[in-house]
Amino acid sequence: MDNNKILKGIAAGIVGGIAATAVKTWWESKHPVRSESTETPPVLLASKIKASLVDVPLKEENKPMVGDTIHWAFGTSTGAIYAALAANSPVIASGLGLPFSLGFYALTHGSTIPMMGLEPYPVNVRMDYAWNEFAGHLLYGVTLDMVRRATLVVIE
Repeated sequence: MDNNKILKGIAAGIVGGIAATAVKTWWESKHPVRSESTETPPVLLASKIKASLVDVPLKEENKPMVGDTIHWAFGTSTGAIYAALAANSPVIASGLGLPFSLGFYALTHGSTIPMMGLEPYPVNVRMDYAWNEFAGHLLYGVTLDMVRRATLVVIE
């Protein structure tokens, strides 16, 4: 295992994760994944954590910042993990990130997030919301992989 290769992969993944999160955020601004009155999974998660720690609800005015922070941190760190794995095992990055994005969707909005009670399962929401979420993950994965690859060319 080449540590330098993995560190470069992580750096490229951070750049890719930021770009991919930006694309997914833009996509969701044009193609909603839930009604505007529905709390996002990051906000619901932060609210649950805060309530369990200090038994005080998350302030309404802090919800957008908290939600965005978690959303961007998760998207960026996922990019770093993906790129670190791809640096060590190139098969991870096959298919321009599409196989990864399918797995990422299945492990998040397709299972874990609904199991945590942070949103309904995709079969229990409006079909356009479910498809928009799914398509956003495909865009995330392709953007992540393309930007990761381009960044590696620049830094190597």
